[in-house]
Amino acid sequence: MIFIKKIPASLTAMIFFCTLFALGTSGYADCRSVTKDKAEATARYIADVIVAGRGIVAANQGLINDPEKGDKGFTPEKVAEQIRAKFKDMTGKDISELPPEIRGTVEQVINAAKMSVQMNQARINQKGKGFKGYIPAVFGRETGQILKGKCNIFIKQTTFKYRNAYNQPDPFEKKVLEKFEQPGYPKGQGFGEFTGNDYRYLRPIYIKKACLKCHGEPKGSIDPAGRKREGYKVGDLRGAISVQFPVK
Repeated sequence: MIFIKKIPASLTAMIFFCTLFALGTSGYADCRSVTKDKAEATARYIADVIVAGRGIVAANQGLINDPEKGDKGFTPEKVAEQIRAKFKDMTGKDISELPPEIRGTVEQVINAAKMSVQMNQARINQKGKGFKGYIPAVFGRETGQILKGKCNIFIKQTTFKYRNAYNQPDPFEKKVLEKFEQPGYPKGQGFGEFTGNDYRYLRPIYIKKACLKCHGEPKGSIDPAGRKREGYKVGDLRGAISVQFPVK
């Protein structure tokens, strides 16, 4: 019998960043500067890919956390295929049809998402263990960290009810989140503006059925990750995907 010791968080972080270094710039040759006229569309599509990926990770929690199954088949390639299909469902556009400047950036988001899934294969496929901790928030955070290091694209999952201090909204994000909470604001509509040399964009995210296991009711009860549930209901505003990048 093989006994697997829990990997310390510090070692996990070191493995994460060493992996990024080892992979170098492979697959990231198309990291381009974004022009002002393409900024809004680029930011919107970046957020759409993150939302699609988060949804896929959420929908597959039963598979990921199945202790009876080893190889789950939840591979980077499979996830990328599902992201592309979900993106088309959400936007009505195939990624291959996007303008070249935007398409190149969107492809890098998908590459980063694939890298996150790849780095977690051992955890995802660990047999004999239930909850693995590879949840939508982890997927989004890792994808954002990879993009920031490779393409100077900053992605954050922000909310007023944050569980991780990293996700605490800054003044701009607070202003936009408050806008999203207003009764008359169109549900699902993002908001962006130029701030200095950057473009900033937030896309609201709402609670879906798959989110309730960790974020639903009863409020204050403990979820599978050991955190207190917020008591959300389907359709409630959870927060936003925040995107920021320099423009030329």
